[in-house]
Amino acid sequence: MEPLKIMLIVLAAAGVWAVVELALTLRKARTTLDEVSHSATEAIDQATPIIAKLDGVVDDLQPTLREVPALVDKVTVTVDEANNGLGKVNGILGDVHSATHGVAGVGESASRIMNTATSAAVGVVSKVASLGGINIPEGQQLIGKGSEETPAPAEVADAQVQSEPAHKSGYVTYAPIAAEDEEE
Repeated sequence: MEPLKIMLIVLAAAGVWAVVELALTLRKARTTLDEVSHSATEAIDQATPIIAKLDGVVDDLQPTLREVPALVDKVTVTVDEANNGLGKVNGILGDVHSATHGVAGVGESASRIMNTATSAAVGVVSKVASLGGINIPEGQQLIGKGSEETPAPAEVADAQVQSEPAHKSGYVTYAPIAAEDEEE
């Protein structure tokens, strides 16, 4: 046999083999394409009711979406009113703060007046005591006498309570006054 005939037979066999392989590949591709087409059809069939429901939801939202600007305006007005109210509360708190400081100033003035009045009263009592010949026992002195600062009335009352000894009886004993002894 001639080499040319052998070569033609081999080429013919290779051509038949290629055609068979091509036919098998096309058959598999067709089967795969049918499966993909069937899956896509099922997915579309399942998605159709979902799309219809979403379309209905969007239709239902349309009136609500038209009301959103009005709601935003109402919220803006409410926030503005709340800010105005907070501004008024801030002003009231400022007035209360001012009034509190004013009352504190009045309290301090009243305390100074009381201290001045107490000092004056102590001075008058000491003058009367010295004119009347009243002897103040040694170690005791009138409140406020001899000190540079006049204590507050509350401090004076506390000092009196702490300095006075507790008596066992409920009576107070007074010493005789020299002026009364001379008249009798």
